[in-house]
This record gives sequence, C-alpha cells and structure tokens, in this order.
Amino acid sequence: MSLKDLLKDRLSREKISILPGGFEVIGDIAIINIPQPLDNEKYLIAEALVSHRKDIRAVLRKTHKLKGARRTGEFELLLGDTTETLHNENGCIFHVDIAKTYFSGKLAYERNRIVQKVSDGEDVLVLFCGVGPFLMPIKKKRDVNITGLDNNPTACALFKKNAQLNNIDAAIILADANSIDHLFKKPFDRIVMPIPYGQDHFLNIARSILAPEGIIHFYTFKKDFEIPHFKRLLEIKGWQIDFYRACGGIAPRVKRYVFDLRRQQFN
Repeated sequence: MSLKDLLKDRLSREKISILPGGFEVIGDIAIINIPQPLDNEKYLIAEALVSHRKDIRAVLRKTHKLKGARRTGEFELLLGDTTETLHNENGCIFHVDIAKTYFSGKLAYERNRIVQKVSDGEDVLVLFCGVGPFLMPIKKKRDVNITGLDNNPTACALFKKNAQLNNIDAAIILADANSIDHLFKKPFDRIVMPIPYGQDHFLNIARSILAPEGIIHFYTFKKDFEIPHFKRLLEIKGWQIDFYRACGGIAPRVKRYVFDLRRQQFN
C-alpha cells in the first residue's frame, strides 16, 4: 500500500495530489521530501509512514538539498531521536549518520555491479568514498589493494568503524580530491568516482593517476538531452566509453549516470 493510499481518507484530494509518491529507507530511518504546503500535516505523514513500515524507527524530512564540499543535507527529525543507523547492503553493514555524511541506498545495484567488474590483484581507488559503500563490498569479495579518499572527517571516522565491523583491511585518506595527483605516486588499475553534483572536472584530475590500461567508473549528473553531447565531449577528450547507464532520477529530467571509461588507444 502506498503512502497516498494510507492517507487518502485523512487528507484532502488537493493535498494528496502533492504528497510524495515515495521515500528512501536507510537502515531503519526513512527520508522523505514533504513540500511546504503540507507543513501542517508533516507529523501525520510521518506517523502513517511508520505504521506502514514496522522496520522504521525514525523519519527525517529533507529540508535542503545536499550542499558543500562534504555533500551533507539538512533534515528535520519528525519521529525518533537519532540520525544514526546501521544499514545492510551487498553483504556488508554500515554505520551511517545521515545528517553528517553522504549516503544513498539507491546505488546498491551499481555498487554490486562494480564488484563484479573488479579482478583480484587490482590496485583500486575510491574517491568520495564516504563511509565505504563502494569500497567495502569490493574488498570483501575480491583480493585487491584498495584505498578510499574523502574530505569529511565524520565519514572517515565511520569508514574506520565499518572496516572493523566488516573485518576489512582498507585505508582511507582524509584529503581534498583536488590534490590526488600529489598524494599518490603509483597509478591505479581502477578508480571509482561518485562525484558531487557539478564537479566533472575531477575526471581530468583522476586521469593523471590512472594506469594506461586502467578503468574509471565515473558518476555524474546530467539532463537526459545533454547525454549525446557529453558522450562526444568524452570522446574528444580521449576517453573510450565501454558502458554507460542512468542510475536514477534526482530532479525533473535530471539523472545520475555512470560511465565506464578507459583511455583511447591510438595506433
């Protein structure tokens, strides 16, 4: 039963029409966008959500989009008493603080897809690694040397907790991704890049530490009509596109896309 079905007898038809159709669950916390015209009904909506999902113990209302270098959003706690939770995904458990770190359960499929691409023996770097949702499953299922990098101290601290929790030996570096060409002396066979919105320039920086036959999994945000031009631009800049796909919408006509890239080989 949808949230709209749960509230159809408690809200007017007009308010039902602007009620969000879905919500995200991370661990036992639900995150929902409630528009301003429904401000007086926000607690009613939260209670209905919890009654619908018995595994939820807290409800957060997203009040501002992700912002800043650390990609943290702003939330209003409608039900419950914490923004911290444990989230299970791809055979790993993650400590997450939704208010202080970036985490999206919507990328679970992508994170598992990357695991299937990685081969034993690779040197792997995960930029903007957060609490480790891309990195941990790779290390748990593949015999690789893997490093994470993030500029959020809270995310790095939780990453270390998660590494212990999942019995994983992996390093994380607290640093700005703009400095990666100075941080690493050895190139990587594979780089995973779930970059922040509007930060495509990091692709050029990552190229400097990519091995000649290496692969980059590059996540970016684009409007659907921008993709043909963006593909041509990548090719002009010397990238071969092995694969690409949309990974979910974030705004009207705006989606997250992943591009699996390698350097073009010229004869």
